[in-house]
This record gives sequence, structure tokens and C-alpha cells, in this order.
Amino acid sequence: MSGIAKPTVFAVIPVFNRLHFTRDCILHLKAQRYQPIKIIVADGGSTDGTVEAIRTEHPDVAMLVSDVELWWAGAMARGIAYALDESQGVDDCVLMMNNDTQIADDYVETLMRAAKAHDSAVGALVVDSRDATKILDAGEYIDWDSYSFPVKSSVAVGEKFCDDVDVLPGRGSLVPLKMIRSAGNVDADMLPHYLADYEFFCRLKRYGCRLGVCYETRILAHIEETGIVPSIGKSSFRSIWHETFSRRSMSNVVDHWRFVERHAPRQFSAAIRRRLIRRVIADFTLRTPLRPIFLPAYWLISLPWRIAAVIRAQQRMFSCFAVAIRERGIDVLCAPQKFPGLIRLPLYLFAAPGPLSPVDLARHGFNLDELLAQGLLRTLSVDGWYAFETLDFSDRHDAAKLKRLFWSAWNPVHKLANTLTWRKALQKKAEA
Repeated sequence: MSGIAKPTVFAVIPVFNRLHFTRDCILHLKAQRYQPIKIIVADGGSTDGTVEAIRTEHPDVAMLVSDVELWWAGAMARGIAYALDESQGVDDCVLMMNNDTQIADDYVETLMRAAKAHDSAVGALVVDSRDATKILDAGEYIDWDSYSFPVKSSVAVGEKFCDDVDVLPGRGSLVPLKMIRSAGNVDADMLPHYLADYEFFCRLKRYGCRLGVCYETRILAHIEETGIVPSIGKSSFRSIWHETFSRRSMSNVVDHWRFVERHAPRQFSAAIRRRLIRRVIADFTLRTPLRPIFLPAYWLISLPWRIAAVIRAQQRMFSCFAVAIRERGIDVLCAPQKFPGLIRLPLYLFAAPGPLSPVDLARHGFNLDELLAQGLLRTLSVDGWYAFETLDFSDRHDAAKLKRLFWSAWNPVHKLANTLTWRKALQKKAEA
């Protein structure tokens, strides 16, 4: 067995300037316990001396040079194409690296072991380089219904591998070359930068390739080095334009349109495109200096739908309230959270009992623990405050005394005072 050659790992690093990151990344790869590793630096038109420095300092590193800026996808695609040409073994793999990352010396060894065990392309746990206890990415998903990209941010005790992910990141993921030969290389023509890795892994999964995240190793990411991150609130025309159309923007609408066109399930595709169009229109009209002009028009246009939505919501609440009345009878007055919004305040003021304090109970001669045990009272979300659970006192010997307690809790003046005090205590608890 010792004479059998191990699979080669082709580590592809797409770079554009940032020479110091590239130097560190190469050193991390050369320190790996797993061998053989062939390092490929795919330069996308650097102007900071990257090409000359890497050729001089690391003559064993394959340096792919371009006179034009290739962006991430173009550089990664060239590196993968080189690996496909150079590969001699059926089990060889590509390690997709970003130069602004750090890895331990067992990183490649661990991912190769996981890829073989699970027959999958494998990513690693991504953590913040500034705080390695902060998990940034434990698995990436696509929610087509809302067109969002939720990320798993925790790992269960004893959990070593997660194989239900939708995509893997383009930084630190290991991909068997046989998968790429089947599904194709990174599509740099379609998506030059952002979403290119998502498109690549969606395509691999469509071709039946398995994707997983190994939690037995991790990659440290310099997240402060990312591109244009979508902002919120008011902004300038220039900033909105860059967020919407810049190649460096995560929310580039053209890229998202292309990605949706290729991979969104048919039942979601049209709705997502409409959402993208609405987002662009809203950003340029409501987040720029045009807001004072367009906001009144939006309110007028959307007013019928807003009114209809309120009516539908109230109809649902009244239906639920009717069910609660049938189930609980008069005791429904003890649950003001079930009151429909349109009548909640007057119904609470004129019919429902308010919160009670231990002082109220002692004033009427009641033992708090007995009332709680008997199911007559329930505890509220703040210690020291209670509320009626039932108003049915008919079979009790102390019914007259309970009625007096009810009327005390019902008294609008006393009720308002107790309610305000209870809400202040609730707010303090939330702030603590």
C-alpha cells in the first residue's frame, strides 16, 4: 500500500494585488501535513508586483498571468483548467482558496479524509480571523421562497459533518476533479465575481454531486476584506448605483438575475425576478434624495393593499377570538392577547381584569401559592405579577371574596396603574 501514490491536491488561489495575503496563504499551504499539494496562483492583473514577487520567492508555484482583470471567477476558472490539464490521478482534487484566509497544518489532510469518507465536495467551518470563537459559516443554504441565503452559525456538540447544505463557499472548499469533469468549470462568463461559487456548487449538486461541511477543521477568514456589502437606509445616487451594478457588489442585480435564471426552481423564478425589479426601483426612489417626491406616491399606490391587509388580519383575529370564546367562554377575558386589535383597548379597559400584585392579594386575604396551585391565577412574565386564569367561581366557598378580588382587578383606575407598573418592570427585564 505504501507504494500507491496519494491523490494530488491542486490549491488554486485567485489573486488581484494584496501581495501580503498571497504570501501568507502560500506559506500556510506549504506547511500542510498532506502532500502532494500543487499550488497554483491565478493572477487577475495585479499591479503591486505580485507576479514578480511570487515567481522569485516561490519558483515551485505555478503562476498563471493575465494582462486584464479577471475577477474571482475568471482567475479561479483558469486555475481549475490548469489543474484539469495537469492531473494524473482519478482521485485528484482542487482546493479553492482565497488568499485572505488562514488554515491549520492539518486542514487539507482533514478535508481529504472527509471527502473520501462521504464521497463529496467538502467545505470547512469558517470562523472570524479576529475572533476564532465566532462562527461565520457552518453551512450555506438558499431559501428560494424568500430569495435569501441563510447560513448555519452553530455546531451541535459532537457534530462532525453536515451534508444537507445547498452550496459551499469558494474559499477553502475541496472539490474532487471528477465532479468538475462531470459538471463543468466555474462559469466566469456568466458570473465574473459574486455568486460564481454558488452557481458552481448548485451545478455540481444538480449533477448529483454531494456537498458537505466538515467541522473537524476550520478556516479563518478576514471578513473585513470583503467587497461592497448591501447597506440600509438613506444613501446617495452614487452609492446605490454601485450597490446595484458594481462588479464588487454582493447585491449586483444583473448577477442575481442570471443566477436565478439558471438555478431557481420554476415555481419561484418569476416571483424572484419581480422582487429584484421592485428592489432596484425602491432603492433608487426611496433611499436617495428622490424619497420626498416618491414616498407620497408609494403611499397612495399601496394604500388599498395596506387597507386590505389590515382588514384580512383583523378578520383572522376575530375568527380566532370567536374560537377562543367557544372554547373558554367568559374566561377569554383573562387572555387579552387574544383580543382583536380593533377592540383590544376598550375590551381590556371595560371588561377584562388587570394584573395583580402580592399586595392586592394580601389586601383581600388570599394565599398566593394556593391560588396558583388551584389554577385560579397564573404568573406573568415578570416576577411579582399575576393574572386571573379563570373567572368561574361558582363552586367555591370563597366565591364572594374572589369576586371582590376580580372587581378590584377590573377597576379601570387600579387596572391602569398596575398595568403601567407591570409594563415598566417588563421593559427593565428586557433591557437587563
